[in-house]
Amino acid sequence: MKRAKGVEHDVRRKSPGVARVRRAAGAAVGQRDPAPLSGRALDYEGRIADLQHKIRELDESRATLSSQLRALATREELIEHIHHGWVEIFDAIVDPIFMHDRQGRILRANRAYADMAGMDIRQVIGRPYWQVFPLHDGPLSNCTPTLSEHRERTEEDIVLETGQTYRCRFFTLRDPAGGYLASLHIMTDVTESRNMERSLKQERDFTTAVMHTLGALVVVLDHEGRIIQFNHACETVTGYSFTEVEGKMLWDILLLPEEMDSVRTVFNNLRSGMFPNEHENYWRTRDGGRRLIRWSNTALTGENGVVQYVLATGIDITEQHAMEQALRDSEARFRAMIENSSDITVLLDCDGTVRYTSPSIGRVLGYGDDELVGQDVFTLIHPDDLPRVKDALARAVENPGVAQHIEHRFKDRDGVWRHLESVGKYFLDETPVSGVIVNARDITARKLAEDKMRAADESLRKLNRALKTLSACNESLVHAMHEQELLAAICQVIVHTGGYRFAWVGYAEHDARKTVRPMAFAGEEAGFLDALRFSWADDEFGRNPIGEAVRTGIRQGIHNIEQTSAALLPREEALRRGFISCTALPLRDGDRVMGVLAIYASEADAFDEEEVKLLMELADDLTYGIVALRNQAEREYAMEENRQNAARMQKALLETVEAIGSALEKRDPYTAGHQRQVAKLAHAIAQEMHLPQEAVEGIYMGSLIHDVGKIYVPAEILSRPGKLSEAEFNLIKVHPQVGYDIIKGIEFPWPVAKMILQHHERLNGSGYPQGLKGDEISQEARILAVADVVEAMASHRPYRPGLGLDKALEEISQNRGILYDPQAVDICLRLFGEKGFSFE
Repeated sequence: MKRAKGVEHDVRRKSPGVARVRRAAGAAVGQRDPAPLSGRALDYEGRIADLQHKIRELDESRATLSSQLRALATREELIEHIHHGWVEIFDAIVDPIFMHDRQGRILRANRAYADMAGMDIRQVIGRPYWQVFPLHDGPLSNCTPTLSEHRERTEEDIVLETGQTYRCRFFTLRDPAGGYLASLHIMTDVTESRNMERSLKQERDFTTAVMHTLGALVVVLDHEGRIIQFNHACETVTGYSFTEVEGKMLWDILLLPEEMDSVRTVFNNLRSGMFPNEHENYWRTRDGGRRLIRWSNTALTGENGVVQYVLATGIDITEQHAMEQALRDSEARFRAMIENSSDITVLLDCDGTVRYTSPSIGRVLGYGDDELVGQDVFTLIHPDDLPRVKDALARAVENPGVAQHIEHRFKDRDGVWRHLESVGKYFLDETPVSGVIVNARDITARKLAEDKMRAADESLRKLNRALKTLSACNESLVHAMHEQELLAAICQVIVHTGGYRFAWVGYAEHDARKTVRPMAFAGEEAGFLDALRFSWADDEFGRNPIGEAVRTGIRQGIHNIEQTSAALLPREEALRRGFISCTALPLRDGDRVMGVLAIYASEADAFDEEEVKLLMELADDLTYGIVALRNQAEREYAMEENRQNAARMQKALLETVEAIGSALEKRDPYTAGHQRQVAKLAHAIAQEMHLPQEAVEGIYMGSLIHDVGKIYVPAEILSRPGKLSEAEFNLIKVHPQVGYDIIKGIEFPWPVAKMILQHHERLNGSGYPQGLKGDEISQEARILAVADVVEAMASHRPYRPGLGLDKALEEISQNRGILYDPQAVDICLRLFGEKGFSFE
């Protein structure tokens, strides 16, 4: 106010307006007609009052300006304070954060970043960040695309040489116009989370949720609880962008209704100076979900100590909380599994003393819960297995954490030896256990099953051998063309595919001695069949598996020749060639036994029940093949006779046709020659059409007698020159019907009668005698019609000279598809134009 008064005084002292008033007053005194003194005084006082009013207005404006300047200074102090607060926030973030320009030079970094680099904050500014932290040979892989491709944000995992893993998030900072300002990197140490994920994945997959670390959540609230900052981690966790939540009350958008009061209490405590503090609460997400956050809270105060902002840094522990619960559930499950499992869990000292047994030991071995505690476990191990068990326990102690597997016998409470499969692992001073934990399973039933399985495997091996033999023999059955070839092939397959030592086929003869005659063999025969005589008679030569099989029609065999009577094979001849067991399979065709298939093996009991079934099937297939080949030979003989009969019949038909043609030729030589030429051309057209050979032959035969009906037309009409009358032409037009009536009673294998009837029909229905159209006319008749027209027009007749081949071909070409079959016309034109066809 003093300054204001001084200004006012100075203005009044130096005001040019006052001086002008005074000069005006002095001048007025010296005027010729001065106004009355009182009037002039009033005028001066009014002007002075106006000036004083303006001076007061100016003073008020200057006072207002001074007040605004003081407010501006206060705001600058507040902005500086806020900036200082943000710097503290920036440095309070535990994740390393830094900003850089386009060249990668660091513009700003927080303390966490400088600490990670092992430098003072002032040393990192201005240096390329890859020379500071993380050390690299250039920009990070996602940094350059963020600049070059105008990405606003991206992220990647970075693994340091120390093994630490950082999640680096890249942000592009832009000015309001969209221009590039700087790149921001936020690095979150996710090493522990990644390690936890890997370790949890190894824990028997009790949980399928994988921990996803999204970095620290940072939210800043004003003193009323409105959101004024909301970092990327918050956006990622909640699904809300900062724009959507900015300026809104925290509890109106992110809190669960049931937690609102507790969070307000924490917030009020912060405002009242009770900070820092920690708490946990859920946040609602945009999609209706919820995330559990563990918060570390503090407050930023002004110079007067009043809380202005609340800073909350949080970690999303939703997955961690779920995993902890899963671990608790897993522990409970394991406890329940151990207590209720059929497997036995035992804790041993290093010397084999029992310290704990699970309740399942009673169900499996009959012992009470603590009956074996304190005993030496080795006293219950089978003596034959004891060295291996002691060795396994020693290996477990020497290699802590490495599982040792062993199978052994263990005495149950009734003194019965039970087979156990045990897995032991030594835990070295680990809580809550320390010692060798053994999980044992009773595999007595499995051992018995394995013994049965081995027997079954041997049976399966034999069965597979028989199956392979059967399959290969069936293939031989398919490909064999002759009976002897089949017998030899079957014996070869039995030996070389089936792996049997010797096989042979014998046929039962009906001679006086009832001989079994060898027909084919393969394998280690070495004169076996020559040295012995086989018979199916009930005598010394037939009382063996071979003779019995033929005589009875039932499969015979010897399990072990060494233990068999010498008279049966004889035994010595078989053993000398390595035959230890054999089977003889009768070849039965209905009730008749044709012969025998004999198979020998080099081991005892080589032919079990299932294998014998397949081999009997093989014998039946062989019998079928023999019978089939014999039947086929008979069929082929019969077919050959049929072919000869068919040839004789076709020759007879041809002779019949030729006889008909000869009869017509004697009456009308021109017609007979015409028919032979037409037959030649029609035959060629049919062949070019690739019709079946039988159809081609039928067309040729029909063409040879297609005008046989003209035998009904008087010879003088056929040979008379000049134009025929309508009555005469109508008489000629009946020759297709007459020819049909003559031929229809002859049983040709081709549609000859129909060809004769339709060879003057035309596609458009203008032909005769029936006026047929299109496909109503048989293909044979359509071919015959083209050949008939061409030959008739090209050749001379008694009643007119020949028009020539060109005119004939022109006729069928112009009426192609109208009167004549298009395909037959095209082939006919090609025969004359390209193939060199000509009439005789």
